[in-house]
Amino acid sequence: MGHVTRALAIASRLPAHEFHFIGGGRVPEILRSRYPVLEVPVARTVYKRQRAAVLGTCRHLAGCVTAAPRVRREIRDLIDRWQPTVAICDREFFLPLAARAAGLPCFAVDHSHVLQVCRYPVQPAKFPAWALGRLEDALFFNRTDHNLVVSFYHPPLKPGGQNELLPPVLRQAAREIQSRPGDHVFAYQSTPAFPPLLNALRQLARPVIVYGAGNTPAFAGNLTFKPFDQRAILNDLASCAYAVTTAGHNLICEALHFGKPLLCLPVAMNFEQFLNAWQVRALGYGDFCADSKPTPADFARFEARLPEFSAAISRQFVDGTDQVIQRVNELILNPPV
Repeated sequence: MGHVTRALAIASRLPAHEFHFIGGGRVPEILRSRYPVLEVPVARTVYKRQRAAVLGTCRHLAGCVTAAPRVRREIRDLIDRWQPTVAICDREFFLPLAARAAGLPCFAVDHSHVLQVCRYPVQPAKFPAWALGRLEDALFFNRTDHNLVVSFYHPPLKPGGQNELLPPVLRQAAREIQSRPGDHVFAYQSTPAFPPLLNALRQLARPVIVYGAGNTPAFAGNLTFKPFDQRAILNDLASCAYAVTTAGHNLICEALHFGKPLLCLPVAMNFEQFLNAWQVRALGYGDFCADSKPTPADFARFEARLPEFSAAISRQFVDGTDQVIQRVNELILNPPV
């Protein structure tokens, strides 16, 4: 969802240009009423029980490689018919391959390139996850001519390469909603079947609104389970006391935009999420539980620091949407070579 909402936030702000989207999963459902869409498979990481499943991910990516010749032909046919000026990619496997074969300039606007183009510390215990993440990115998501890396944190760029580091992009719906104080906890699960989090949330004195645990509204003590709804999620996030979430970049940025502290539970073996959570702690925006099994004591320590976290967010977080839109427009008018 973070990839498609970021792409939509950019395209909707550039009405002078025409866009044709390529993507899979929920991309056609979300965009077909607004833009033409060519549906393709999604190259992605497979998750199981709050953990990146290495073998499942390998099998899935192997299927994408098998499908690559057919999908690349479909995209080449679209390029030949539509004659675009440039291709823009947000962690998509097939489009850069087809663009390169067609001689079409292709640049990236994403967060995941931070692992490839920036310098950052890697703890010894996280080296296997880092190595697997870097290998996946190098093999499947490193075919672009220029990279605009959008991020709420800015580690040093490695020398060489056509890479730029910019503040994050926010969807327009988030920018239109006013943050307001609240008492409830906003909890978002990006992977299902995560009972340790729910067990800890049940013991809080606050009401908790939970997304990502199913598609049917339900109530259990202080927990209110809600089905996925883009507008409702933003309203509940904007009015919470703080957010508890895995460490996906998009939701972190929206919480920071609303000034909400974060308790992150990065998905195991996903180094990008661990790096995001580590930076949340380093910048004073919140904290994280490295073992993904929070306890009531973890929540008590976190809640005692809420004023400190809120003050750090207010001082430091920057919405980079306008800056990124301007830079994307410049690259469309003068594509990278």
